[in-house]
This record gives sequence, C-alpha cells and structure tokens, in this order.
Amino acid sequence: MKHLSVEDKRILAQLYINGGCTMEQEKSWETLLLEDTEAMDLHIQLLSSVELSMPDMMDSIQFTDDVMNSIPFHLYEKEESRIEQQRRRWFEHPIFHYAVAACVTLLFLSTGLFDKLVTGDLTVIAKEQKQTTPYSEQMMDITVTWLDQLKR
Repeated sequence: MKHLSVEDKRILAQLYINGGCTMEQEKSWETLLLEDTEAMDLHIQLLSSVELSMPDMMDSIQFTDDVMNSIPFHLYEKEESRIEQQRRRWFEHPIFHYAVAACVTLLFLSTGLFDKLVTGDLTVIAKEQKQTTPYSEQMMDITVTWLDQLKR
C-alpha cells in the first residue's frame, strides 16, 4: 500500500473518512498516514472539505447531555466497588501508627527508660554544648556586623 498513486490515496482516504473501509484497509491507511507525509496532507485536506460541508450543531448542550446519558453507568459502579474493597482497615491507617508511636514514647518517658539509656554525667554534655555558639547565632552576628559596616 506504500506505492499508491495520489488518486488511489484520495479514494482510500475518502473511504476511510466516510467509514466505508474494511478493517484491513483501515489498518493499512493508518500506517500509511504515519509513514507518508503526502497521505497525511491529503487526509487533512479531505477532512477540511468534509468539515465545511457539515451542518452546524444546533444545540451543543443537548448533544453533550445525550452523549453523557448514553454512557453506561455500570462501568463506573464496578470501579467504585473496587475502591471500597481496597479501603484500609483501621489498624492499617497511618494515623493509627502515629498514635501507637506516641503512646510508646510516652510510656518510655514516664518509666525513665530514656534516662537509663544515657549513662554518665550529663553536665559534661551540657557544658560542651554551651561552649560552642549555634550556627544561627553566628550567622546573625555576621549579618549585623555587615549591616553596621554598610551604614557607615
């Protein structure tokens, strides 16, 4: 079908647009459209001419309603039932896991388990942290000195 004359392409395109092709002709025309730019140009020209000869739609809202009413709703009901089957049980919900983690943390805090994990003198750790200034404070000092120099 790749070696068709322009007239043969025009006839096949007209049959395709009007819906008079066989399945084999439709498939071959669609592959030809993908491969041959001349066939694509011819197809677009014929579509444009058909579009001009078509009457205008009188009531587009009614047309839309008719199309939407013709869609079978049982297809969507199957999707909804599938979603309901996939709903998680209450103990599979992430909020449940967060609540359990919070309860375990409170239990460990109240029993002193976290205090038992750290052995040794905590004042040494506290002194070491006080000796170094926080990064945010260092940045604030640098910014303030830069602004003071800018004002001069």
